[in-house]
Amino acid sequence: MYSSSKPTHRSPRRFLEALPRNPVTRLALSLRWIPMRLFESLFHTKWTRERVSWTIAYVYTLYVALSAVPPFRDTPVFSVAAASVLLVFLYIFHSYTNLDLKTASKILVIAATISFLWEFIGVETGVPFGPYVYTSALGPQLGPVPIFIPLLWCALGYFCMKASNHYIMASALMVSLDTSFDPVFSAKLGLWTWTGPTQYFGVPFSNFFGWFLASLTFFALFFLASRRKPESSKYAIVFYYLFGLDNVIGDIVSGSPGLAASSFTIFTVAAAIVLLVHKNNAAKTRTKILQVEQVTSPSRQPVSSQ
Repeated sequence: MYSSSKPTHRSPRRFLEALPRNPVTRLALSLRWIPMRLFESLFHTKWTRERVSWTIAYVYTLYVALSAVPPFRDTPVFSVAAASVLLVFLYIFHSYTNLDLKTASKILVIAATISFLWEFIGVETGVPFGPYVYTSALGPQLGPVPIFIPLLWCALGYFCMKASNHYIMASALMVSLDTSFDPVFSAKLGLWTWTGPTQYFGVPFSNFFGWFLASLTFFALFFLASRRKPESSKYAIVFYYLFGLDNVIGDIVSGSPGLAASSFTIFTVAAAIVLLVHKNNAAKTRTKILQVEQVTSPSRQPVSSQ
């Protein structure tokens, strides 16, 4: 007679399933699916594109931080010129990845045009930034303005606008960035020279007013042209703060501890305010959605019999 007992050999899968299901074992078994899930999550959704693009942006902030410390400092790959060019490429990649083609192109054209006009007026008349001239360190120029400068305005403007979709607050974020890097770029690196009286670490206060005015102009024009505010992102707030800390590190390394302390305070306060506003707006949006769902949902009251 044949034995009715089942064979004792078990496949690897059945062996894994037969293991005691304590928390450690369940965790170990679940880990085997993580590589495939991560691989699958890279495709097809706007959410994953946003996450990947911001991860690349965070890697850029690490690169900038490394460029300020030995042995990377003063090497061609980690130079200020290389970091600035990479920032422009990051902006172009990021904007065309997360926005539609029309919106991203509007930002590029409006920001580049308006910033060039303000820079041209500023160099020629000293209004509104104060009297200054560009050196040859920034490469080819269109008139008195280096061609690269409007692209840098575009990059900074895009990321500040993603951190706050209110054009006044986004303009204030632009000014906060300039308070940190302008003293280093002008006095330490000699990319431009202030020819009049200065009050803030070698930079005139009028320059910050000029930055606010120029930023406000192209942000307002973009909002009018697109007829909508772009969605702000908590990831952008984190990027803004990390990029600000990069500037703080640069201020320290350049031998300006007072500027570093001032920059750290400005970035921390600005990031905290923007984050609080973002959370408040998100809470209001969730409340509106719930109210709409309650209004549009069908009534479930029982129908009384006649």
